Amino acid sequence: MGWKAASIIISNVTTVDPEKLLQELGIEQFETIEDEPYDVAVYPEKHQIFIGVYKENLIISSWEITDHSFGKELSTFEQKLSILFPAAEICTIQLHSGVNHWGYSIVKNGEKIRVRCGNAEQGTIIELGEPLLEEQELLSKSEIKDGRRIYHLRDDEPYEEDQVGENFVSSMWARYTGKEFFEDEEMFEFRLSGFKTTKAASVQAGRKQKTKPVVVIKPWWKFW
Repeated sequence: MGWKAASIIISNVTTVDPEKLLQELGIEQFETIEDEPYDVAVYPEKHQIFIGVYKENLIISSWEITDHSFGKELSTFEQKLSILFPAAEICTIQLHSGVNHWGYSIVKNGEKIRVRCGNAEQGTIIELGEPLLEEQELLSKSEIKDGRRIYHLRDDEPYEEDQVGENFVSSMWARYTGKEFFEDEEMFEFRLSGFKTTKAASVQAGRKQKTKPVVVIKPWWKFW
């Protein structure tokens, strides 16, 4: 598909003050930039943050903010969002087709209920929690062979998990919007408020975790 994405979806949110939200997340040094439609904001540049509401979901796009969601423990941003939106699910998604990087993390009631992440070189890096309803269809078309999960899709050709990772991410998007990520044409029509942090440390500080994640991702797949 050639997709790249780095977003957090916070469910059951109808309105937001973007600048106030950034401050509540501990990001105080930022400047406004041009608002963008989601087809641009979905793949933000380094230090960019885009914030908007889509189908009663708060969307935050940022590589720096999403980058530490794929571990056993909550990232600092996930902790803060759980406090700000206690009734919401908080879902982080990332995609980068260049290395078949894919990942999603879901937090509910302040706890991680599902985390999966992988790429072409390392395979599936982390899998935490029980499979969700949205994963069942793809998982039903898979088998474990020589310790690796292999998928047999429409053409019955075997696919490695990194080759179908984006399909799982697409299904997570549907969990909140009702449509698969790759089929949701409406998402391109909504615009997000744009910001750029004026100092890298203003976001880096917010990423600090009290405990280490279960895996340490190699720096080469950080695309921002």
